[in-house]
Amino acid sequence: MTKDQRILSEAYPIIEKIAKSRSSNGAFAYYCNDDIRQEVWCMCLEAMGRYNPEVGPIENYLSRHVANRLKNLKRDKYFRPGSDVPSSGFARTRMNLVNALPLGGGDIADQGILLCGTPISVDPVNYVLCEETLVYIKERLPEDLLLPFEALIGNNKVRSQVTDLVRKHVAEILKEREEDVGNEK
Repeated sequence: MTKDQRILSEAYPIIEKIAKSRSSNGAFAYYCNDDIRQEVWCMCLEAMGRYNPEVGPIENYLSRHVANRLKNLKRDKYFRPGSDVPSSGFARTRMNLVNALPLGGGDIADQGILLCGTPISVDPVNYVLCEETLVYIKERLPEDLLLPFEALIGNNKVRSQVTDLVRKHVAEILKEREEDVGNEK
């Protein structure tokens, strides 16, 4: 048995223990418990190449490594709605993608129901309504406004004149839909 095999056989139960403990309550954003478990395994296997037995026990090394890496992962991949995130740029786009925020943007606390929730708190009815509404809008928008509409959904920058035009068309489409629903009753 080589040195690497011996260290890996010693580390296997330790990695399994760390993965189990970290995944039991580590879910956030779109990472479920199984995803966290896999991330922990990847982090540990990657860190094994740098382990020096003279520094200390492997369990301490891996526990500290995983704790730090999970903090970094959460910092880089998750934002809470309403947090102090810049109003534009990549951070806002990531926040919108992770939390599936509503189309209008703005302050989440001032808005009613989120159109789509995070995987942990998805309300199937709201999700279906969100998807139906997006399809309804996209089918009725002029073709030249589809790309700007997609950009606005992703909270990317769009020229103000184009943004105003998209908002005008979307408002008209939603008003027509509301009238159609009102006429059906």
